[in-house]
Amino acid sequence: MATKIARELERSNLIHRPLKVDESASLEADSLKKEVLDRVVILDGAAGGDRWTHSGLGASSVLEGGLLQLTSPFVMDTWPEGSPSDGDYSTYGHVGIYRTFEHENWERFNRISFEIFPDCSGMSNPHIRVKIKNDGMIKIPDIYNREGSNVINLKNRQWNACSMEIPDLPRDGITELEFGYDMYGKDRASGDTMKYLIRNVYLERVAYPNISKGWQPRSKDIIFSHNGYSVDQPKTMILAEQQTSAFTVIELETGEVKFTGPVNHISTSIGSFSVVDFSALKEKGKYIVRVGELLTKPFEIGGAADRWEDSIWKSINFIYCERCGCPVHGIHGSCHGDILARHNGGTIIFNGGWHDAGDVSQQLVQTAEVASALYEMAHQVKESNYPLYLRLVEEGEWGIDFILKTRFGDGYRATSAGIRIWSDGIMGNMDDMTARVHNNPYENFILSGIEAQIALFMEDGDQLRDKLAACAVQDFNYAVEQFELKGFAPKPIFWEHTYMSSESLFMATASWSASLQYRLTGEASYAGKAVEYLDYVIDSQELAGIRTDDGKTVAGFFYRTPEKKVVQHFNHQAREHLYLQAFDEILKTQPEHGKRDGWLESVRSYGEYIKFLTAFTAPYPMLSSGIYRVDENEDRESFALQHLLVGEEAKAWYTEQLKQGVPLNDDYYLKRFPVWFSFKGNTAIVLSTGKAASLAGMLLEDQELISIAESQLQWVVGKNPFGQSLMYGEGYNFAQQYSVLSGEIVGEIPVGVQTFENEDIPYWPQMNNATYKEVWVGLAGKWLSLLSDLYAYDKRHEA
Repeated sequence: MATKIARELERSNLIHRPLKVDESASLEADSLKKEVLDRVVILDGAAGGDRWTHSGLGASSVLEGGLLQLTSPFVMDTWPEGSPSDGDYSTYGHVGIYRTFEHENWERFNRISFEIFPDCSGMSNPHIRVKIKNDGMIKIPDIYNREGSNVINLKNRQWNACSMEIPDLPRDGITELEFGYDMYGKDRASGDTMKYLIRNVYLERVAYPNISKGWQPRSKDIIFSHNGYSVDQPKTMILAEQQTSAFTVIELETGEVKFTGPVNHISTSIGSFSVVDFSALKEKGKYIVRVGELLTKPFEIGGAADRWEDSIWKSINFIYCERCGCPVHGIHGSCHGDILARHNGGTIIFNGGWHDAGDVSQQLVQTAEVASALYEMAHQVKESNYPLYLRLVEEGEWGIDFILKTRFGDGYRATSAGIRIWSDGIMGNMDDMTARVHNNPYENFILSGIEAQIALFMEDGDQLRDKLAACAVQDFNYAVEQFELKGFAPKPIFWEHTYMSSESLFMATASWSASLQYRLTGEASYAGKAVEYLDYVIDSQELAGIRTDDGKTVAGFFYRTPEKKVVQHFNHQAREHLYLQAFDEILKTQPEHGKRDGWLESVRSYGEYIKFLTAFTAPYPMLSSGIYRVDENEDRESFALQHLLVGEEAKAWYTEQLKQGVPLNDDYYLKRFPVWFSFKGNTAIVLSTGKAASLAGMLLEDQELISIAESQLQWVVGKNPFGQSLMYGEGYNFAQQYSVLSGEIVGEIPVGVQTFENEDIPYWPQMNNATYKEVWVGLAGKWLSLLSDLYAYDKRHEA
């Protein structure tokens, strides 16, 4: 373990207080160092103070010396007009101050800078939202109100120097600039009044700005995996196309040149690049790479544990800091004790588990999946790192408590609540939100599988094991009862994290859970159910293959139903791995079954599909989103399930987005990024598909699939066109994210890289907004789950 993380772990008491971050490695720290080439004053002590107007609630004023001031209470005594009566997914309202412009063209500038002083007693994360409106060729904000908005997290009671680079934001007709915030309620430590002072607002042009769109890196950047490379897997780095002819790999400690090779110039479907390849270097150690005058930061070559252990601790840190109902030092007190779930005369206080995201909403399935991933990872490190094992299990038990707490015991469960505030903890007043309660077979299938899986991971004598095992069997039977009574009729539930689930994913989940019940109990009836449900999944898989215009045959992917009209897709959420988990579990529990060869053929076909997807984003490791039929938008029922909060525009835009992809034949397109609209970000997609690849690789002993799986982690930690680590506090050049109530947390991961409007190229602006920059606790679970397979693969091949 690196000395630095060891010291931080000691200071945090093995993550019973949040880890501290080295902000000197952040994107914001780098941006503030840049040379300013040109500047225009929007507000300073001498100009611009008379042009600002108040908006929303609270109050604003312009003070002497060119200071803007915003003030408000933390809470109001009513919800904003149009909000649900219980405040579900609501704040207390907006406070702002703005300045208008006469369609000014800001295209020669690429940054806005300013200073902010928050004075917010007891507030863990003071923050300001900066909003830009553009009325030029492209309107900002967009119709989903995602673009042009940047939430900046601040340090309390000090002047914060802030900058936001806008190199690709449409800005040819600027009409408004606003500073503001939403009122998110009071934590136990909060005072009564918030105040913000703003000064020195400048429009600037800086040297060597960040990029936020496209596949080409900046001219002086070397794109690499900040967490390094496996000894036995490919090792490449990416540069913009240039004339340098050779590179060297240098051992960090000694300065010795360990490898020299040519810089290869390649052209792929996404552009021309320079690539350095040192896959032949198989010596463990810490290195840097030199390409001409360019030099990387240090990285490591080694096994999974050598390179990824720090990220496990940081993931635990993020998960711990998202605890609901538990005081977390510096973030919140015991929270949300007045969110209530009611059923059949009983009431549950719906706090516990982990907050879902950058807001503090709660999703039972998300918490359960994270708990399962913690136990998966614990199982892999038990013999090699017992302190890490104990901490993973300890955190996992917090999730188990919530899984058990939210069961009403008759098939009904408290499942979610749309919480965007710190509530006051007093039952019976206006901020008591109501949690959703359902007896939904899909939720009972997935939760029964998780309960069984965790029980099987537990040590003998664990007092929770028998209870979890009993609940797993009960919940599976509740699911079967409802499914046999109503089939797929209970539709996915709006706002639930399972909303996008298709019939084939439903059956994959049911088969996976049935296999786990069989492993848990040994009862043959569960084995029969696992086979029956998996038959439906196989019937929904493309095994014959589609013929592409260039003569290839593509197979292995899944449709939503056996009718094979709509391909299974994910956008921002993803459970692609559940298909392979179903095959993995049935092959392990029924290895002698007569259908075994067919199951393995499905896995092989899917593995080849994964390999097919890699070609369209090379030389980057990110897996393409997948294959789409041209007429999927005609299936209105499935289209509505896949795309939340859209209007009639989405049907036509579906076709526009397909045309930005790669035509395979008259009926199918390949998309590098999903078709998506209001909800965007692909981290869950690459991690879930990476998990599917690792499962297939383990079953088939296919090293290429294992390499593809690990490379999805590499995409997250720097091997992307922006050279950014998307995991906060890990690697280099990590940026602030949308964690608006809790603030920046070491280990947080955002929903992920998006696209601009209908394009199919990566778009990653500094603008800090939901959904793409919103942090999700479920992503930490997917991170750990994928890593657990890499640890298992290493152990298998070391033995």
